[in-house]
Amino acid sequence: MSAARPPEGAHTVAEGEGAPSFAARPPEGAHTAAEGEGAPSFAARPPEGAHTVAEGEGAPVRRRRQRLVRLAGAAACATLAAMPPCPARAQTHGSRTTGVTGGVTGGVRVGGPIVQPPRAFGYQLGDLVTQRLLLPADGRRLETAALPRAERISGWLERRPFQWETDAEGRQWLLASYQIVNAPQTLTAIVLPALSLPMSAGPALKTDAQLISVGPLTPQTVLGKGGLLDIRPDRPASVAPSAPIARRLRLWLLALASTLAAWMGWWAWRHRRESRHLPFARAWRRLRQLDPDQSEAWLCLHQALNETAATVLRAPALPGLLARAPHLQPLHAQLQHFYACSDQRFFSGQPAGAPFPLRAFCRALYLAEKQARS
Repeated sequence: MSAARPPEGAHTVAEGEGAPSFAARPPEGAHTAAEGEGAPSFAARPPEGAHTVAEGEGAPVRRRRQRLVRLAGAAACATLAAMPPCPARAQTHGSRTTGVTGGVTGGVRVGGPIVQPPRAFGYQLGDLVTQRLLLPADGRRLETAALPRAERISGWLERRPFQWETDAEGRQWLLASYQIVNAPQTLTAIVLPALSLPMSAGPALKTDAQLISVGPLTPQTVLGKGGLLDIRPDRPASVAPSAPIARRLRLWLLALASTLAAWMGWWAWRHRRESRHLPFARAWRRLRQLDPDQSEAWLCLHQALNETAATVLRAPALPGLLARAPHLQPLHAQLQHFYACSDQRFFSGQPAGAPFPLRAFCRALYLAEKQARS
């Protein structure tokens, strides 16, 4: 007879490799070791460090993934190291390198010479803007004859003459200065021109243009609050004390009056003295009170001539009178005519001819005498 069939769900030794015989089917919802990677719901957790069959199958996959991640990171690092630096970092690096090796503070080198630019803001009319350019120390010389001239280069700037400067380390700097010659009404940006300076050998030194801002001298609008008004009233002028001025004026007027009075007194005294002592002065003062046709008037003038000549004077003796009184030389002809008329009047017994200007002749003699005594 055949052997008895095992119960349903039981496995023989031949049906499974390592599956226990006569083992009961696990309850519904439970997982065997081969069905899932996780631990059974109701089975005990295996000891630490133990591996199931399913875990042995996933370990190579994870190791391959870790190797791929490491290779990707190494490739990224190599790519970043091979990339060229960005312009900002290159410029900063160049400036720092220059500061360490060349001792330049604030200089910028971007494919050209080292330039120390001026500040880019805060300028007004009349300010000087100066660029400093480091000259090369490789033996080349700057062609000074080809430097730009000092002249007005725009409506805003006038180039000043170039200057040279030597720093503490013996290096030469070229100073390019510009003066602002105009004032804008609002904040305005202007351009410092680029330079191309020829060298004795090799390429020229070139600089780039630079923007700077120029501000107005005064704002177009004011606040209009309190005392900050657009139009302010005139400030009253301070009143100077007038008492000292009036006192000095009175003193000067008194001195002037005293001077005039003294001069007038001296002139009156001199005139009176001369009228008493000079012959022709006495004759002129008296003749003004007499009639020229009277004989007394003619005798008065004869007496003055006699006193001047110190003798009784007649017509033949006129040369002696002129020798004693040379100031009467211009009146020689009139003297001869006077004596001729006098002889006819007093000694001829005939009526006088044409009237003689006795008063005018006496005045001429008086003025000549007065001028000679001055």
